[in-house]
Amino acid sequence: KDSHKDIRWVPENNWHLTLAFLGNRPAGVVESIVGTMDQAYKKEISFKTPFSSLMRFPNSRSNILALVFKLDEHLVHLYQVTQELLVANGFEFSRTQFRPHITLGRFRRTPQLKSTLNQQTNISLQVGKITFYQSTLTQAGSIYLALKETGLQQSG
Repeated sequence: KDSHKDIRWVPENNWHLTLAFLGNRPAGVVESIVGTMDQAYKKEISFKTPFSSLMRFPNSRSNILALVFKLDEHLVHLYQVTQELLVANGFEFSRTQFRPHITLGRFRRTPQLKSTLNQQTNISLQVGKITFYQSTLTQAGSIYLALKETGLQQSG
């Protein structure tokens, strides 16, 4: 962590895997999503992700350093359930490719690194809850406020 001064590290308590980014929305839309989360996720079971890779995200020239998880049936299903929840609350279905990742840091300036960084890891993630966050951008980074948390059923 201290070995690279050109990276602004994301505090561990801000690490999260994003299923959808909603941008600025009216309070009524937020309340509607919060009010329907338990119903949407009530049958979903907790799971462990496949191993990840440490890489620049979303491409080899990006300033984001992230753990990028391989898509598996559990992550794809949870993403689909989230899309259905959003559509039921007036959003259009997202056509963007789902690339599950956790942002670990941001390069302060685009590094002169010419090679791609793609280091396989033995890091996986236990997914046991869905949290709806409000994000506020500041000069020091994002501040997250949990508006709603829904637990997933324990597997087995």
